Amino acid sequence: MLPAPGDDFVHAEMNFTGGLSLANDNSSSEETSDWNSAETTTESSSSRFVIDGSTYARVIVQWIIFVVGSLGNIMVLVVLLWRRSISQVSTQLFVGSLAVADLAMMFSTVWVEAYDETQPHWKFGLIPCKLHYLWQWLTMNCSIWTLAALSIDRYSINMFVESWITMTEIPYPWN
Repeated sequence: MLPAPGDDFVHAEMNFTGGLSLANDNSSSEETSDWNSAETTTESSSSRFVIDGSTYARVIVQWIIFVVGSLGNIMVLVVLLWRRSISQVSTQLFVGSLAVADLAMMFSTVWVEAYDETQPHWKFGLIPCKLHYLWQWLTMNCSIWTLAALSIDRYSINMFVESWITMTEIPYPWN
């Protein structure tokens, strides 16, 4: 669907050729020499990007999540490195993996989303835009599957201990 003559939209294209514009041959759009930049042209200059109070509230909450989540996960990794235990290797491995996945999510997604809330369009280029969503998907799935593996591990340990206790019960004469 094509935009109406008065509508505002952002046009983005990747320019691999430097000076040649193969994707858009008309001379009304500006060209860029950077192969990774997002060329933006606004069709109407009458629009203005306005940030309201709810946007500021969302950004503040996202930054609080970023700071608390980053510090918390760093503290988890420090404790895991400081207090190593031979008997809890699998638990420490799962918790450490979850902390690393959450840190990757915090450092690559949360602050970018907070920054993006305050901008009218993406300013980092097309390749970082695609990589951002790929990385977000990967770290999210890493967290999900680590939690699933941790749950299965805990369940299997609890079932093993319960069956071991019932097999080794010593019958007392007063029971």
